[in-house]
Amino acid sequence: MEANRMDQLRRVLANIQRTLSGLTATQRLLIGSLVVVMVMVLFMVALFTGRPQMIELLPNASADAQQRAATTLDARGIPYRVGPGGRILVPVEQRLTALGQLGQEGALPDDTSILFNNLSSRTPWTMSREQARQQEMYALQNELNLIIGQFRGVRRASVIIDAPPAASLGMGVRLPTASVTVFTATGRPIDQNTVDAAAHLVASARAGLEVDNVRVIDGSNNRQHRARSDDVAMASTYLEHVTKVEDRTRDRLLGMLNYIQGVVVAVNAQVDIRRTDSITTRVLEPGRGTVTAPSRESTTERVQGEAVIGAEPGVRPNVGMDIARAGGSGSRFTENRTDTELVTEFGKETMRISDPRGMPVKINATINIPRSYFVALWRRETGAAAPDAEPSEDELLQVVNAEVERIRTDIQPQVDASAGDNGDAGEVVVSMIPDANWLFGPGGVQLAGVGMAGVGAATGEGGGVIGAALEGGAMKTIGLGALALGAIAMMLLMVRRASKPTELPTAEEIVGIPPALSRASDLMGEADEEDNALAGIELTDENMKSRRLMEQVREMVSERPDDAANLLNRWITSED
Repeated sequence: MEANRMDQLRRVLANIQRTLSGLTATQRLLIGSLVVVMVMVLFMVALFTGRPQMIELLPNASADAQQRAATTLDARGIPYRVGPGGRILVPVEQRLTALGQLGQEGALPDDTSILFNNLSSRTPWTMSREQARQQEMYALQNELNLIIGQFRGVRRASVIIDAPPAASLGMGVRLPTASVTVFTATGRPIDQNTVDAAAHLVASARAGLEVDNVRVIDGSNNRQHRARSDDVAMASTYLEHVTKVEDRTRDRLLGMLNYIQGVVVAVNAQVDIRRTDSITTRVLEPGRGTVTAPSRESTTERVQGEAVIGAEPGVRPNVGMDIARAGGSGSRFTENRTDTELVTEFGKETMRISDPRGMPVKINATINIPRSYFVALWRRETGAAAPDAEPSEDELLQVVNAEVERIRTDIQPQVDASAGDNGDAGEVVVSMIPDANWLFGPGGVQLAGVGMAGVGAATGEGGGVIGAALEGGAMKTIGLGALALGAIAMMLLMVRRASKPTELPTAEEIVGIPPALSRASDLMGEADEEDNALAGIELTDENMKSRRLMEQVREMVSERPDDAANLLNRWITSED
């Protein structure tokens, strides 16, 4: 069986070799170019289609939580993609790393139990309730181990949660507790931010578990830590926010003053990070929410008619006028009374305002400008011819006062914080400082770093477009595209050369008759008269055969050029 297969393989290879041997060199190059292009196309298809499978990072999370997660992933350089509805999708192998970074930065949702809801779905239905609860707890602990293990600087973590079942009637209530053992990668103690992130992650992953009941153990240094309270965390947040405001304001001022070499800028900011929640309730005006409507209405009508004529009892005469009758008169009136009871419903408008604050309430800036800057301004204004001319104190003071006032006017709007509640316009102090050369002399000590603030602000930072392209991996794609275009260009060049018509030889060249000699005129020369007759030329059979062959080739070329070209091609192939 193996011998038959080898024989078949040898026959196939021999057939391929025989077929390729019948091709010209141009055709072989064309086939090779096509093979190279096909291989490169398959490689590029595999490169662009072999993307990792994406999974949702924060299922059922709010839009704000998704946005915070995207910002943190951008800062950490973790690849992600925004799916339908603003959901964040990350590669499957990067999920734990992304969750660990989000937990360390405090960017996870407030209720992280939504991340572990799918753990209970893996439990078989044949387990008892207690077994299912224990299985779910083990899965939750393992998931937390993996997430905390992805924190920056953490090598391994172990989470143990003690969540007692619900107490029966008459039994004491036991609160759940947890411990987190963290082993650092370098052996150094863990910082407080890592402790807070791990404790809050574990506490929010289990219902009823408070942060105060979570202990974080530094396994590398055998030390116990507790998460900070809200008051302590507020103080740390205040310092961080102050630093951000000061750095941002300083960078903006340095950008405005970067034309002054050696300028020094110092910023002092006061911020308000107290969160304020206010509820306002007011009664609306009539017609805008306040309505008065009748609640009960009653109507009473009384009618009184004319009085009846009275007379004495007994027999009376049948005459028109009789004194025995007593005359009487009466009146008739009608009385209508309607009682209506009205009820007024007051419209109310309730407004709930949550203000996270964070706005600066006051920003003070101090700007120190070297003396050489004011001297240069004086020389330009006065047109001093000597480059080393020095102004007098009065002349320099006039320039300093005018320039300081101009700079203070430009800087004042940049430190104005009066737009916020309890904000202040801030103060700007601009002063002149001595230069190092002027203070110590030309041969004195030079102050290192003078002018670096202005230079740094002027030059800026950044790797440029080329650096961004190299970091983003675009050079690999560009290189593959260039190779593909080069291969296609080579293939087109080969096709063009192969399609170029071959110049066929004439019939005389095929037979072997030499070409006629060229002559400048019809007169070749003068022949002398000879007495001897011309010598005869004897034609042999070979000469006659050559002449007949030449005539046949000439007829074939003129009558059947395609057959002549095929015959010539076979001759050339056999010679190669």
